[in-house]
Amino acid sequence: MIALEQDAKGGSTDLNQPLQRVAELVRKRSLIVLISDLFAPVDELERHLGRLTAAGHELVLFHVLDPNELTFAFDRAMLFHDLESRRDVYLDPAAAREEYQRALEGHREGVAMICRRLGIAFHPLVTDRPLELALRDFLRSRAERGKRIRRRAHAASGA
Repeated sequence: MIALEQDAKGGSTDLNQPLQRVAELVRKRSLIVLISDLFAPVDELERHLGRLTAAGHELVLFHVLDPNELTFAFDRAMLFHDLESRRDVYLDPAAAREEYQRALEGHREGVAMICRRLGIAFHPLVTDRPLELALRDFLRSRAERGKRIRRRAHAASGA
């Protein structure tokens, strides 16, 4: 039996409650960083993320996926355990791979489109790369972007 991720709490991805709680608790405009597999309905994500951006928060979204979720490179039929529904599913990966990858890519593109529309920084993150490296790269690019903006503002002011 294969489990594509470790079961942290044994439930499904429910971003509704945490995102609602953040919206209630964080009153000042803030930088909010969300690190998640984002396996939630795209329309729900859009509603909750939109609420946060409408409140003036800057959002950064790290979409975390396991390499096996991306490639689905399993080579023989086996029992998979769905951690969210807690069901065991016997599956021939060769027969399911194309549909699975199409659905996953559709979901990923839907999330990326929401982020573009709402002005959210979107960063795919594969778990075979340490989180601290992804965060370092993000912070470095953010610092560089800030320098470029300050230089342009300085040049525009004629100073």
